[in-house]
Amino acid sequence: MRGYLPSYSPKPAAVPVTPKRPLSRRGCAVKDALKMFRDEHRSLAAVLRAMHDLVERVHGGGLPDFDGLRAMLYYVDAYSARLHHPKEDELLFQPLRARGGDADALVEELEREHARLAAAMSSLEQSFLRYETGGESEFVAFATAIEGFCEFYLRHMREEETLVLPLAETLFSDADWARIDAASAAAREPQGGAGEEREFRQLLRRILGPGMVPPSADLPATLP
Repeated sequence: MRGYLPSYSPKPAAVPVTPKRPLSRRGCAVKDALKMFRDEHRSLAAVLRAMHDLVERVHGGGLPDFDGLRAMLYYVDAYSARLHHPKEDELLFQPLRARGGDADALVEELEREHARLAAAMSSLEQSFLRYETGGESEFVAFATAIEGFCEFYLRHMREEETLVLPLAETLFSDADWARIDAASAAAREPQGGAGEEREFRQLLRRILGPGMVPPSADLPATLP
């Protein structure tokens, strides 16, 4: 599925109200990089929820939407591997590792989870292909794989938001944040990946509808 940008057009969703820029615990505007990571988490979580809902629809007797599932799997796989996780590694994990101590152990565990997510994603894609070609007899195995993967990824993102981001806010100086924000801005320049970011935003709109996902929406702890 890597390297293939699928086309998918769902029913339009309501356009959300644009939220005010959130404040950090210190009462200052949230750092650009922190907001970027949280927004990316919410986009990924929204696609995981949409994927889960498509599977639940089949459980309820509906027809499978293979085009929709393929687009969602591609988004989660390619966006995580090509943009989201590399930015976390460079802008969060490496600076935290340099601090040593508890930060180093925490980062090491989350890096292992990145590797486990990549392996689980590959297995999930194979399960999807078996379901698409094998039909109903492969549905239970695919649905089980979807549920496990979504729960794992959501838990991983919540750990990053409840452990890593607050730790970074505590340990990084204003100068550190200036460098990190500059690096995150550079990554959005045309030569730094802005074209890919634009492609993924377009795909996200096709998956979720024009309303997309409010950046201020809570990151769910689990799916129903």
